[in-house]
Amino acid sequence: MIAALQFRGISARGRHPWYFPTTHEYGHMLETVGFKVESIELIPRPTPLPTGMIGWLETFASPFLHGLDEDVRDAVLENTLTLLGHSLRDEQGNWTADYVRLRVAARA
Repeated sequence: MIAALQFRGISARGRHPWYFPTTHEYGHMLETVGFKVESIELIPRPTPLPTGMIGWLETFASPFLHGLDEDVRDAVLENTLTLLGHSLRDEQGNWTADYVRLRVAARA
């Protein structure tokens, strides 16, 4: 989404709604507020998208598209699908989200 916006000269600043800390970064934050991290790991969790990537983007990525004219919005979505298709769509056209779960065990 960021690349598709930047391609059109639109800043993604203030549009990116998510935070994806590394295990080190998240562990450090927990320790800073008094937790003792016993374990922390990233677990790949590929997830089939029955409505395709467009359904996922329209559901979860609306902050990236907020305030854009319809033609620009459609172009950003189309470009995003093209960019993601190389790695997240199989030969049959099925889409898979490359989710990663952050699993933490920590004690106060």
